[in-house]
Parts: sequence; structure tokens; C-alpha cells
Amino acid sequence: MGENPYRPAQRRDTSVKQLNPGRGAQAGTATLLIALVLMMSITIGTLSVARTLVVEQRMASNANGNTRLLLQAERGLAKGIAYLTHSLQTMSWQQITNNNTLVEKINVTSAEPDIQTHVLFSRPRDSVQDMSRQAPSSRDDGSALPAVVSQTVRPLSVLTPLAESAPPLVVNGCPTAIAISFDIRPLDADSDQAGDSVWLYGTSACSMLHLIDSHNGLIQAKATTDDLRSLFFSVSREEFTSLANEQNRLTDNDRDYWLVQDGDMNSGRWQRSLGSVDRPVALYFPAAAGCPEFSDGVRLFGLVFIDTDCTEPVAAHSLEVFGTLIVNGNLNAGDTRLRLSHIQRADSRQTRLRFPLLRSIPIPGTWKDF
Repeated sequence: MGENPYRPAQRRDTSVKQLNPGRGAQAGTATLLIALVLMMSITIGTLSVARTLVVEQRMASNANGNTRLLLQAERGLAKGIAYLTHSLQTMSWQQITNNNTLVEKINVTSAEPDIQTHVLFSRPRDSVQDMSRQAPSSRDDGSALPAVVSQTVRPLSVLTPLAESAPPLVVNGCPTAIAISFDIRPLDADSDQAGDSVWLYGTSACSMLHLIDSHNGLIQAKATTDDLRSLFFSVSREEFTSLANEQNRLTDNDRDYWLVQDGDMNSGRWQRSLGSVDRPVALYFPAAAGCPEFSDGVRLFGLVFIDTDCTEPVAAHSLEVFGTLIVNGNLNAGDTRLRLSHIQRADSRQTRLRFPLLRSIPIPGTWKDF
């Protein structure tokens, strides 16, 4: 049978079902939590970045401050060299208690008003050949560790340290004739601690050495591949010439450097006595001038360098030198009286020749910045 057309049709439920109110509250809470987590993460990240920036800024500031301190220390060290060159002879060294070290401290004006810098010099009590200079630099407020740089320097005059402590006679060859009296008095002569009397370069087979009265000093054979002049002068020929020419207008007593030129000798004879214990001279006879003949009674204080052979007698009758006579060749002492003495013979306080300082040179490998 077919469907009853008179049966009422089943009604569809078209009403909207109500949402579950518990489920909606849970979704809102989750969203809020996520938002809070995101906000906290962003806040933490921001704080972390800010902290990193602050730390980096402090590090950069500290690095900049340390660099400033180091630069001021280096400038102080450079100023110390200039001070040393001009003031070494007048520095008032203080001895460290129970130590063989002498020190002097000078303050250095800093380009940075909040930074203090000074230079501390130190050297052995019995030597000025090598000395240390140290330049600490610090902040007034103590906000940074001091920067310290140091270096060993060597003050130089026209002479090398070797020349300043050389024996009374240096010959690049041999004495070829011995004087009637060849008297050589070294440092601490006639004692068990006597220094060297003669240095012989180029040879040790000299036949007349036994005729020299060396006053207990040794006669030493030396070897070198360098020019003899460069061993004993710290300046070039051109520099020495310039120094000597600058003093040409001064009186004999005020000159430190002599370069013998035409007109300084009379027919090859040197007639001037020069120098003193307190102001020795560097007297240089270039090869072109030849070996001089010193007039009778000439007395010289300092270093006399003859840059050639002396085949003729070096003196007419007598010659006295307090310091060092250097002959770049053989030496004919002739039939004369030669007396060559260490500068100590004229002044017991002197242990070496002292000339005005020209400059101070850093010793390689001694720089420290820690």
C-alpha cells in the first residue's frame, strides 16, 4: 500500500542549538594565556637585549677608557726620552733602600684632564748605559686599572758605549816603533783589578808589545768585521761633521767636537792642547788630513781618532792623552815620550769618558705594555 497522504508530515527541527557555555570560557582563557606568554616573552627578550646593549656599552666605554690610558702612557714614555736626552746629567737619582738601583720620577702633563701620568726611570748605580723607563697612567677617580708601558733605552753621545769605556790605546794594526817611554795607564792601574791597556784589531802578532809599560793592564787582541770608526762613533761622518761645524765659532774651551780641516795644523803638526776632565773633546783626524805630528807638550782630554796609518812618528817629543787614542792603522810611536792614561788618572771619580747626550735609542725587544 502507498503512503497515507493524510498522515501528518514529520516536522523538521529548525531551531538553533545553544552552544556549550563551558567550552567557550575555556577557549577565552587559553587565548589570554597565550597572549600573556607572548607578552612575557617579548618583555624578557626586550630586557635581555637592553641588558646586552648596556653591557656592550660598558665594555666599549671601558675599552675606550683603557685605550685612552694606554695612549697617555705611551705619550708619557715618548716625553721621557726627550727629558732623558736633555736632563740626564742633572737628574737627581735616588737610591732604593738595600738595592743597587737608582730611580727618578717625573710627572708628565696629560692631554686628558682626568688622567695622571708620570715616568719612572731606573738604572744600575754604577752604569748609565742602559736604563728602564716606565710610564703608568691612571684615572683620578680610580674607575679603571692603570695602564703601564715600559722600555729599556740606551742614552748615546757621539761615542758608543764601547768607546766611552775603551782603554787608553786602540790600534787597528801594531805599534811599529816603540817610544823612549811608552807609558799606558789603564783604569785602576797597578792593581789586581786593572783594566785593559791596549786593544789590537786586525792582528795580535806585534813584536814590540813587551816594550810597553802597561801598568798591570792587559793587551787584548780584538776581532771585528766592521769599520773601526763605526765601532767607536754612534753618529755618521756627516753627522759628526755637522756637529763640529756648528761649534766652529766657539772658543777652544767651549767646543766638544773637532773635525780637523785645512788650517787647523801647521805643516801637518797639531799644536793645541784641548779638553778637560769635566769637558773632554772628540778630536777626529780624517784620512785626508793624514796622521798628525803632535807638538811637544800637547795635552789632550777625551778621545783622539786618527783615521789612517801613522807611518811617521806621531809626536815630535812628547804627547799626553787622558782618555783614548785610536789609530785606524799602524802606530809609529817614534823616538818620543808617550803617556796615555785612562781619564780616571786625571780624576779618580771618573770611570769612563762623558760627553753630552745627543739622543736615547730604544733597545729592541724590551717594549712591554702590561
